[in-house]
Amino acid sequence: MSQMHFNPKDISNQIIYHLTPHPHPHHIRDKVSRYLYMNPAMAELLNVPKGVPVEGKRLSEIKTDTSEFFEGIKKQEERVIQKETAVSLLITANFGKENRLQPYIFDIHPFFDETGQLVGTLAEARQCQFFSLLDYIQGKSPKTLTPSLLNTMLTQRELKIIFYAYHALSIKEVGEYLNLSHRTVENKLQCIYEKMGVITRKDSENIFKIAD
Repeated sequence: MSQMHFNPKDISNQIIYHLTPHPHPHHIRDKVSRYLYMNPAMAELLNVPKGVPVEGKRLSEIKTDTSEFFEGIKKQEERVIQKETAVSLLITANFGKENRLQPYIFDIHPFFDETGQLVGTLAEARQCQFFSLLDYIQGKSPKTLTPSLLNTMLTQRELKIIFYAYHALSIKEVGEYLNLSHRTVENKLQCIYEKMGVITRKDSENIFKIAD
């Protein structure tokens, strides 16, 4: 994207120097949601053509087809400015050149000039990653799922077996994750069925969705 023009009174050279090459999308907007600055990553995220000036304009004046979802941001920006506190928004929209539907987290902070005057807001966008069940089981996700329940008739080991079986893992796969034999998992499932009042195999499949 071509070199942005900005008012040095509002945005320091150091901030521009830091944000321009930053891989995360950033923008700075004034109190009425007009752009003071947009880094190349944000321009790419919003699919703003190179060379299109953004300073002093609202998104609706730059790209009318992507402005609707920013109405929610505008309302939150007003809150940020009023209370001088940061907010985080989860926004799902069609982003990038591919116009692909995907979720992004927008962190919006109050933005001050070098004299300490509140100018507007500074936003950073981060792609929100989703993980499949196996990502959680295999430890690839940033958080750990727990099947623990309070005041249950089932043991923690039985709860884990239910957790995996309910998500369509086979008995063999359940055994591998829990370091149990195929026969042990089958026996424990039978005990679970009895505790839960399951009589037939069909009933168990309907409840736990086991894929052998």
